[in-house]
Amino acid sequence: MYYLSNFHNDYPDAHVVHANCGDTVSLSCPEDSNTDHVSVSSTMPAMWFRLYENAYPQPLILGDRQLIDDQRFMLRTLNNDRHLEIIGARIDDQGYYICKRGNTIRSSYNLTITTNTCISITPNSLNVNINELIHLVCHIRSTDAFNEQNIRVQWTRNDYPILNIAECFSNYSSTDGTLYEILIIRKARKTDTGIYTCRYGDILTATSHVIIHQYPVGSKSRRLISQISGNSSSLKPCFLRTMHNFIKAKSYHKILRKAIGNLT
Repeated sequence: MYYLSNFHNDYPDAHVVHANCGDTVSLSCPEDSNTDHVSVSSTMPAMWFRLYENAYPQPLILGDRQLIDDQRFMLRTLNNDRHLEIIGARIDDQGYYICKRGNTIRSSYNLTITTNTCISITPNSLNVNINELIHLVCHIRSTDAFNEQNIRVQWTRNDYPILNIAECFSNYSSTDGTLYEILIIRKARKTDTGIYTCRYGDILTATSHVIIHQYPVGSKSRRLISQISGNSSSLKPCFLRTMHNFIKAKSYHKILRKAIGNLT
């Protein structure tokens, strides 16, 4: 058995390559820079391997022969540089790759797929009113070949599984390497507020924050509350003006009676 204890110890000159899900990755296998060996190395077939821990290297390319059934792995030639091209990179493509010409390792790579590009939820935040529809779509990009039998998507709200199938259901389809997992709650309740998570496998997760409002914006109930509040706020100045006019009139009549009394 081939044992890979530490790739960077075995291949200190390895190139670290970062890619997003769905990207096309090109890994180069250059010729020997020594001109005395160029003619010799150019006649030697390039051999590409993918390395696994505690396992034999997996042969991918031998010269012009493709040794893997996955047609996403292609050989490209440019000026005797034998590129390994990975079309539509997936999370399971990340790992270690080496290219050999003869017994010489010409290049080595550590390919890392950025996991947060492999999954997302739209919308990532949602505000709805009570009894309205909650509709979330989880996009899972460039995973292993999936079909209706091997889908392993789990929805949770505040880390608790959503199990009530009377409220929600999933629908899926695969288009251009993307799986669409749809969550629908037909009539939102106040308790449906929370953080919704779509999980695929062990490492791919995406979240959306859903807020349920008690009353719609501009609803009759809110307008009524606003009117009552507005009327109560206008009562105080109106009352003060009325009392001022009353006191003023009372004082006027008192002065008038006193004047009439002096005349008599």
